[in-house]
Amino acid sequence: MTTTLATPPATMDPVFAERYRAIASRDRRFDGQFITAVSSTGIYCRPSCPARTPKPENVTFYLTSAAAHEAGYRACKRCLPEAVPGTPSWDLGHDLSARAMRLVADGVVDREGVDGLAARLGYSARHVHRVLVAELGAGPVALARALRA
Repeated sequence: MTTTLATPPATMDPVFAERYRAIASRDRRFDGQFITAVSSTGIYCRPSCPARTPKPENVTFYLTSAAAHEAGYRACKRCLPEAVPGTPSWDLGHDLSARAMRLVADGVVDREGVDGLAARLGYSARHVHRVLVAELGAGPVALARALRA
């Protein structure tokens, strides 16, 4: 006698398994393809969200952030899943580094220092330095020196 399940558990579904692997590896290639909603927190995220990977039983996948919002979840404040690809809010680090480089090229670091640059960007000097090193490989002072040379 064999026993069959009327509906297989979500973890046995190949689509669920593929999407769960994407969120576990924080794969940015899946951003914009689906949204991950976590029932234990009430939050929905992008697949690349840096937050801790939720348990599979707490995860529901939606095609859009609007669908997750309609289901009663709120947007993650770390990964901003409601942002649209191509807009500045989609990749905040890239946008911040691009704005910083324009200001560095205009001589803001030379005239006002790193604190002045950070104030114009609306972030702390430490955060601006951290983002520029991550995105461009050098801090604001080194970038200003390179542009002067």
